[in-house]
Amino acid sequence: MSESSHDRDPSSSVSGAEPPTNAAERTRPPTAPPPAPPPPPLPPRLVSARPPQPVEHRRSPDLDKLASMPENPLFRRLQPPPYAYKPTWYFFYSTLTSPAILRGVLGLESEPVLRSAKTYGYELANWGQYKTLIDSEPGTEVTGRAYMVQSAEQERKLAYYETNAYRLAPCAIYFSDSPDGKADEVPAIGKTFRYAGDAQALKQGRFDWALWETQMGIQLPPKWRRGEEGAEEKGKAEQAVEGETRGVGRSASTEPGGLKEIPPSH
Repeated sequence: MSESSHDRDPSSSVSGAEPPTNAAERTRPPTAPPPAPPPPPLPPRLVSARPPQPVEHRRSPDLDKLASMPENPLFRRLQPPPYAYKPTWYFFYSTLTSPAILRGVLGLESEPVLRSAKTYGYELANWGQYKTLIDSEPGTEVTGRAYMVQSAEQERKLAYYETNAYRLAPCAIYFSDSPDGKADEVPAIGKTFRYAGDAQALKQGRFDWALWETQMGIQLPPKWRRGEEGAEEKGKAEQAVEGETRGVGRSASTEPGGLKEIPPSH
């Protein structure tokens, strides 16, 4: 008689394996899998017939050749020569022509020796109670006195005395204190202090906006200047209007409406 279906082990119906026949086989643990095969043997190591020799560090003969070569001036670091001030002739035409004033400005122990001289290409103009130097025609002559400045510190003191109303300008100095009273034919190249503002405004007696801006350290808009400076910025057409209306206290305006009434300048 066949075994009934409910007497069979449920696991046998799932896996399809034969059920254990007795209780001992049912409690026996499952068999462990076989061990993995050993790895293949390593290839034989090649053994050199000679033992390893120590590495010898040899100096390249090229280094000795380079060391014995003379120094190349192209690769030599150029050192600037030490600073040495070169004495310079200065041409004076106003208060500095006085030895006593120049001595006080430079802080000299004794009065300096000034030479009578003249220069060309400049002319003198009145700036308040002082005389100032402005550009002129090439043949215009200005007489004064010359002094050999000995150091940069003396130059700094002269510039401080003259203020920023003057700028240094080159000049050819002809000495006129020779025994025969004639000026030298070969001039000495020197420096002088020239007016830093508008020479035309100074000669015409107008307010010098250029000098005012230099002394104040600011720059005004061109439309604030009444006169030639403003007209140059507005064009040739408005220059004509400026010239026609300047006498009645009017000035050209860029606003719609043409002209704008302004108070006359003083």
